[in-house]
Amino acid sequence: MARIPYPDLNSITDPEITAILERAAAVGTPRPESQALRAHVPAVLKTFTAAWMETFVDGVVEHELKELCRVYVTTSVKCGYCAAQRSEDAGVAEDHYRDLLMYESSNRYSEREKAALAYTDSVVWDAALATDEVWARLDREFTAPELVELGFFIALTSGQQRWLKTLDIGHRELLDTSDAGLGAAEIGS
Repeated sequence: MARIPYPDLNSITDPEITAILERAAAVGTPRPESQALRAHVPAVLKTFTAAWMETFVDGVVEHELKELCRVYVTTSVKCGYCAAQRSEDAGVAEDHYRDLLMYESSNRYSEREKAALAYTDSVVWDAALATDEVWARLDREFTAPELVELGFFIALTSGQQRWLKTLDIGHRELLDTSDAGLGAAEIGS
C-alpha cells in the first residue's frame, strides 16, 4: 500500500474530482492510485489533470510521440509503477518501446522520435546533453511551440514519476475495475 494513505473516496463530493477519478479508473493513464493521492489536495489534482490533458493528451505535439517520451522517462528512472502504464489513446504498438534505452542506435525510431528522446535525456538527466548538435536536430524536427510543450511535458512527467516512485504504490489498489492503461507485462502479472 502507498506510503501516503489513500483518501476516503466516498467522502469526495466535488463533481470535478469525481469525474477525474472516474476517468482514471476507465482510461488508466494517469492511473487511479496516483490520481487518488493527488485528491488529498483538490487544487493539486485539478492542476495536474489540466496540465496532463492539455500537454499530453491534447496539445501541439502528437500524442504518440509524447507517450514514447513518457515511457522513456519511466524506463530510464526505473519507476515500475509508471513504466507499466500505457496511453491507449496514443496507439503505440508495444514492440515500439523495445529499444527505448538504446534509441540512438536503433532503426526502430524516426529522426523526429530520436530528437525528442535526446531532448528527454537532456531534461531528465543532464542539461549539458542539450548540445548545439542536439538543438540543431530539434530545430529541424520541431517548431518553437512544440519544443515548449514537449519540454514542459517531459519535466512534468519526470518529476511526477520520481515522486510516485517514493510512494510505493501499486496497480489495482483502488478504483481499478479494468486493465485500461496497463502494458502487456503488467496485465499478465
